[in-house]
Amino acid sequence: MKPNKRFTADEDCLYVNIFAPSNATPESKLPVMYFIQGGGFQSLSNANFNGSDLAKFGNIMVVQVNYRVGPYGFLQSKEVEAGASMNNGLKDQIQGLKWLKQNVAAFGGNPDQMVAVGDSAGATSVAMLLAAFGDNDPGLIKGAIMESVSVATVRTLEQGQEQYNCLTNATGCNKQADTLACLRSLNSTSLQTEECQFNPNLDGDLVKAPTLQRFAEGKYLKVPTIAGTCTDEGTKNVPQDTDTVEAALKSMNDQATQSLSNASLAVLKETYLDTPEPVFPDSGKLWRQLANAQGDFRAHCITKTFQDAMARDGVKTFNYRYGPLDEEQEALGFGAYHTVELNGVFGPNNTDGAPPASYSTTNAPTVPLTQAYWASFVRTLDPNTAKIQASMPQWEAWTVEGKQRLLFQNNTGTMEGMPATQQDNCAMLAPMIPFIETPASDAQKASVQLTKVSGSVDTESGPSKGGKGNGTKHGGGKGEGGKGGRKGNGTNSSAPAAPPFSSATRIDYGLSEVLSAMIVVCIGQFLLV
Repeated sequence: MKPNKRFTADEDCLYVNIFAPSNATPESKLPVMYFIQGGGFQSLSNANFNGSDLAKFGNIMVVQVNYRVGPYGFLQSKEVEAGASMNNGLKDQIQGLKWLKQNVAAFGGNPDQMVAVGDSAGATSVAMLLAAFGDNDPGLIKGAIMESVSVATVRTLEQGQEQYNCLTNATGCNKQADTLACLRSLNSTSLQTEECQFNPNLDGDLVKAPTLQRFAEGKYLKVPTIAGTCTDEGTKNVPQDTDTVEAALKSMNDQATQSLSNASLAVLKETYLDTPEPVFPDSGKLWRQLANAQGDFRAHCITKTFQDAMARDGVKTFNYRYGPLDEEQEALGFGAYHTVELNGVFGPNNTDGAPPASYSTTNAPTVPLTQAYWASFVRTLDPNTAKIQASMPQWEAWTVEGKQRLLFQNNTGTMEGMPATQQDNCAMLAPMIPFIETPASDAQKASVQLTKVSGSVDTESGPSKGGKGNGTKHGGGKGEGGKGGRKGNGTNSSAPAAPPFSSATRIDYGLSEVLSAMIVVCIGQFLLV
């Protein structure tokens, strides 16, 4: 990632931010919501998230963790394997949990009631932690909430070497005998690049296999979960100027690590691009069609896959579709876009970027509704048992047969079924989705052919804007801050201070065992004190 006016950078960044009600004492034993922010594993802006309102409303403790991103968190190569450690970003997240297990009681938290919560790449991180803990449960988390969960491309050592070489070439370190020592000598500005991408990787230890494979095999931590998506996941994460079939198909294939055959791309064209959609101002005529494909491919269908596995294994899991209608965002075509639910979870003006205007007017009641369900789950591992209002609709658990979910819309929750058309599309996409995590070999590309599914599912469905649904991309600033309605809030000096009713504590929990002499960096650190 290159410098951006929305962020400031600091290499001293491994902190947790703790928010608790002002009357919390060491005897309070408050349930703990451990929040892992997204950002495509390339950037973070935890400084701009304020957990005070949620902590007060739900009488819970909200903890936000920083973790290393980009090359600092996910550098992978034979040089790193020999002289450092891999997947440090995930290890940071785990170390934060371990630190809380030992220390959170001093701040009024319950170390035996911690729920991991993440959005976007943070939700992907939560899924990866569940997969990692499947073989050996360290007893750190009791439940999980995954907002707009997807999967990351997890490379083998050989594939990771290509990205390492990309970075050494971009920085000139390829001319040095010890390339790793050269990288360690550079400051954060020198190491920021858009040319090379770094994600969690296959290390044979923490990440033994792709996450979807681990869930399919039942090798994950079986704890209660909430998982769901926003109605229009793809609108801010595909090129808005998409105007040709060729450009749209290229984007689809790029999302599948260039692993699709021409025959499979033809099925995608028929399923998504040939479906009429409105054309919005300043947008390409195929923008919304591509967004619908992205939504199914990178969010809705992946969430379904995770929850089908959990329901199969008898693990209680709750699904939602977050779709409050904002007049301005609907007119622009963005709809209920990727990560907009954070305004409901944390409250408007408590996240990284401005909320849709309606969150201060017509959609204002959506905020306490969302917070009530989330806080209930953090407290009891069920969104229904500790609801603030008895009149709140009962949220039914997801089942393989029913695929029921709670729709957040019109300031209430309504149970609906996943539309049959969307289920058919997910069945069609199923052979392609694993390619997001693991690039296909030439033989696999030739053998996998998508087949359009028709009429295989008969599911009762409530109101469902867009039919097929829309998508998500783990892509840093655009996915988190977006354009059109979520404006960046400048540097961190403008982040809101903690209100008087809550306390926020800065903690440096230290990571000497996983630093491995690598420079640490987080983007946009501002700590409320």
